[in-house]
Amino acid sequence: MDPSVAKSLTRPSPSDPPLSPGDSYDLTGIPYRSLVGSLMYLAVGTWPDISFAVACLCQFLDCYRRPHWNAAIRVVRYLKGTRLLTLTLGGSPELDLVGFSDSSHADCPDTLRSTMGYCFSIGGAVFTWSSRRQKTISNSSCEAEYIALSEASREALWLRQFLREVHLLKPGPSVLLCDNNGAKALSSDPTHHSRSKHIDVRHHFVRERVEDGSLAIWRVPGHDNVADIFTKVLPRPDFTRLRPYLGLR
Repeated sequence: MDPSVAKSLTRPSPSDPPLSPGDSYDLTGIPYRSLVGSLMYLAVGTWPDISFAVACLCQFLDCYRRPHWNAAIRVVRYLKGTRLLTLTLGGSPELDLVGFSDSSHADCPDTLRSTMGYCFSIGGAVFTWSSRRQKTISNSSCEAEYIALSEASREALWLRQFLREVHLLKPGPSVLLCDNNGAKALSSDPTHHSRSKHIDVRHHFVRERVEDGSLAIWRVPGHDNVADIFTKVLPRPDFTRLRPYLGLR
């Protein structure tokens, strides 16, 4: 999604002028909800690169305006221009479960909540991903990243259980990568009590999984974090550089 388009996607406020009768009639004839629903189907199934854009569009199903419709059409144009890309599964003979986690900080101008995203690959193929708004407001980027790690660790634990059932889980912890040193430290060092005592207890789930050896949290440079594509608007060079790591080729 173009940065200028993303900035225009804000909820109508009471100070905005009311819609004219002509504009209201025009909006009733726009199939915005149907289009976003179709895009959601693609984002969940085979097009992880539009997950962030679709998540943004879904926030305006009850109050969409012309800029929101134009943004949705822009996503359709992107799909048309990249229709030859396919989600390729496989590539690496090593069936290691590897995850990427990332979060923005207070990027929503309406709620000040952060957007988090994660993806997991096995054998070099990304097969599960998520991009959604956090349910609580974070006081810092470290807290936002830690909450994203907690959500990703829940997904990782379920995937480990599934792989164990089909006898594909390799010995040792599964690697979960993030680009925030503070979140990485909080996941393994309980001495950071003064910095984390206000964080909801359920988010410390990741710390328990590190202690029992199920997960290993590693740091990855921010520009190499694949999950970055699920949390914010990226410049075109960064977007096209990270896209192949999602398996779209």
